[in-house]
Amino acid sequence: MKKTIIVSSPGKLIIGGEHAVVYGRRALVTSIDLRLYMQLTEEENESNEQLMNIQFHDTNQNYSINLLDSNESYPLEIQAIFFIYNHFKSFLSEKKQLNIQVHSNIPIGAGLGSSAAYSVCLVGCFYLLCHKTLNQDDINQLAYQVECLFHGTPSGIDNTISTYGQSLVYSRTLKKHLNFQLSNLAILDTGIPKSTKRMVSLVRTFIENNPHEGEQILNDIELCVDNMIEHPDEINQLFQRNQQLLKCIGVSIPEIDNIIETLLKKNISTKITGAGGGGCLIALTHSFTKEEILDSLKDHSIKSVQFVQCGVEGLKEEQTFFS
Repeated sequence: MKKTIIVSSPGKLIIGGEHAVVYGRRALVTSIDLRLYMQLTEEENESNEQLMNIQFHDTNQNYSINLLDSNESYPLEIQAIFFIYNHFKSFLSEKKQLNIQVHSNIPIGAGLGSSAAYSVCLVGCFYLLCHKTLNQDDINQLAYQVECLFHGTPSGIDNTISTYGQSLVYSRTLKKHLNFQLSNLAILDTGIPKSTKRMVSLVRTFIENNPHEGEQILNDIELCVDNMIEHPDEINQLFQRNQQLLKCIGVSIPEIDNIIETLLKKNISTKITGAGGGGCLIALTHSFTKEEILDSLKDHSIKSVQFVQCGVEGLKEEQTFFS
């Protein structure tokens, strides 16, 4: 008898606290209504091999793998499947074939938590198949281990927000869920390639060379985060202030500065989200439409503008797979 498991998890945005969180300060993170969907099927195995077919709908990539023959030549997404299969295989029948399909609305490599949503859904599918329920705490811990395959030693923010959803105040010593909402929030993809590793290294060099100024900037960024939560009516000014501080530590670039200045003339407050140096910006757009924003930025290189809802539900079971 064929079994079908379908789950989805959200992407994420860092609203405030980028880079400062690396140094123990608080960051404000929210889930967004861009989701990754995964379908896991279990059916009768007509061969003597432990085969799995994997289909990534968005990139048109298909794999057929032997689950008993893992090796490091596979992409990380496939290595993650081996890792999770081996974790759960004592619960699984060798007489069954497993197949996975993946579809995502979350842009890859844009700092919006696509790998974490993949990791959480992967664990969630196997957990649901083996235990017939979703235990968020267990899934989050295991999803963090999958994230380590992708990123080495990540903070844990991305998998946590993708598992639990909502919004989160996060630091090394604090994980506090809260009901934080922003209306008319848009993601602007600059299309400018970014390197998180390079930006983190750049900030580290700045702080090592300017310890007093660096510590003050990090403290001021954390203060912005606290005020975003306590005084949401001041969010426009706090976006601008947080962006100024990010510029001070060197993670903005002239192209981003020009976009932000152009939008500010329309009273649209915009800031970097994530590592900076390129990638995505977030903007408080008031009543402006997507077309009006793109028209305002016609002299700038913008890959896309997408409105998002924040503070959405985390990992959940779905009835249909969106392909």
